[in-house]
Amino acid sequence: MRKTLIMIPAFGCDSGLYAEVAAGLDVDVITHVAREASYDAMVAALLSQAPEQFIVLGTSMGGRLALEVALAAPERVEGLVVIGAGAGGVADPTAGLRRSSRLRGGEMEGVLAEMGEMVAHLPGPRGPATRDAFIAMGRRTGAEVMARQSDALAGRVDRLERLPEITCPTLCLWGEHDQFSPAADGRRLAEGVEWGVYVELPNCGHFPTLEFPAESVQVLRGWLDEEFYD
Repeated sequence: MRKTLIMIPAFGCDSGLYAEVAAGLDVDVITHVAREASYDAMVAALLSQAPEQFIVLGTSMGGRLALEVALAAPERVEGLVVIGAGAGGVADPTAGLRRSSRLRGGEMEGVLAEMGEMVAHLPGPRGPATRDAFIAMGRRTGAEVMARQSDALAGRVDRLERLPEITCPTLCLWGEHDQFSPAADGRRLAEGVEWGVYVELPNCGHFPTLEFPAESVQVLRGWLDEEFYD
């Protein structure tokens, strides 16, 4: 039976984050851009639009939302893929709120430029192209949506103790040089759930699906085939 995969882009991103990868997967893909100002509201919005059963994948902000959805609706989530998003609480909420204020105050280009230098492993083969793609997606998304997303990020709470509640197959896909969520976060997440698998891509930063799309497709297809199509 063909599965449905909901893909949740990172902060400031849209379906462009997954365009090359989605085309290579044998699933029905739905891209869900979260626009709410808290994770509770994001979860409610996604579940109101999602099919009864689905696999959920997310990157960074979207990865944390995917984790929250798996905790909120375990009876509906058949599988979970987290890319570059740890399960811990926010280290400094004021930093996220300052970013929100800058976005609302007309500094979107500055925020995008600063984050663009960190989202990719720039020495990698698609580092500069990934940076440029992130900036372009952010411009399409717009300052107010990004400000609400930043508000949500500033309010995330620690979910490490709840990881054992996640009993669906879980894939943690990380870049070796992730500057936002270190590889240790991915390993800890994979170890904390019941059926976790951790995969790390070398020479890669925060956005594997843009930096190494072919390799990301290979990892995702292998995991999907093993867990759902054998």
